[in-house]
Amino acid sequence: MGKWTRLACGPVVMLALTTCSVKRTIFEGAPGDAAPSDDVALPSDDPPLIEDALLVAADSARDAAAPTDAPGVDTTTDAPFIDAPVDARAFDAPPPVLGTMDNPASTCAELRDVGMPSGVYWVRHPTNAIPPFRVYCEQQLEAGGWAMVVNSVRREDGTTTAFWQFGKDDRLKERGMLAPDQNYYNGALYVIGREYMDVFVDLQGNSAVAAVMTATGIDQVTMRFTEARFAGIGDVVVFNFQFAAGWSAWDSDNDDEGTQNCAVHYNNVAQHYRDCWAYNLGSDADGSLFDGGVGPHVKNSVLITLSLALQPNGGSYSQVKRIARFTRW
Repeated sequence: MGKWTRLACGPVVMLALTTCSVKRTIFEGAPGDAAPSDDVALPSDDPPLIEDALLVAADSARDAAAPTDAPGVDTTTDAPFIDAPVDARAFDAPPPVLGTMDNPASTCAELRDVGMPSGVYWVRHPTNAIPPFRVYCEQQLEAGGWAMVVNSVRREDGTTTAFWQFGKDDRLKERGMLAPDQNYYNGALYVIGREYMDVFVDLQGNSAVAAVMTATGIDQVTMRFTEARFAGIGDVVVFNFQFAAGWSAWDSDNDDEGTQNCAVHYNNVAQHYRDCWAYNLGSDADGSLFDGGVGPHVKNSVLITLSLALQPNGGSYSQVKRIARFTRW
């Protein structure tokens, strides 16, 4: 009695690959009989065999285990499928959208380059020193690609001044809500930033770039920028008083005013000062200084230089709707 096994193959349309199943069929005949030709019809539920199907010798042990000439014995069995190689790429899901937690961008500039608008995105630290984090990317002003560091928004309920009254231990931390219409601060971005842009929005809603600046780094203790430079855009007064200067909080005096702590004098507002300021995130310089705690004020002469509106009857300093600082790295 001779036995042969035929390998049956059929196409799998979805993967454009081929999978095969082994169909073992025992042919009864005298020892030495030749194997049936490919033209022999095989009892099978599978599709027709491929014309050049492979013939493989059957397991002779099965012949000894069960007498094939016994009446009523079913001698046709199915062997398991043989796995064909599968291209794993056929199962790959599309990559996550750039700027998400699963696919953070390198910078806001990378997001700008692929057409992403202003908004909140996930980005990577330039040296991967910390896990990915969220930033608000400004993609319209000065070629875009800017991450928001500081955002002081006028609030008639008096909460803005209170927001900026933090101490030195919070100088490199994040606080507030990450949105252009909310008070926000992320001092950690000062550590990686190399280009900076300050922006004002006046009470009529007009906006202007107040200054563009560069630095090679920052002293994380004094918060003084290293190799601070004015880029020639905006008002150099803003650069001199709010960038090429020191930093103070109610419990840290690193400004350039020799007779007083500028932060303590101006409602304990933590920010960069020279002696003392061209703008303040939470204080006025006229009258009671507190001015209802509404928040951001700018010196009138700076607003005039930038062609922005003054506060009616506001004295020498005007309330504004917003003061923001952005950085690129």
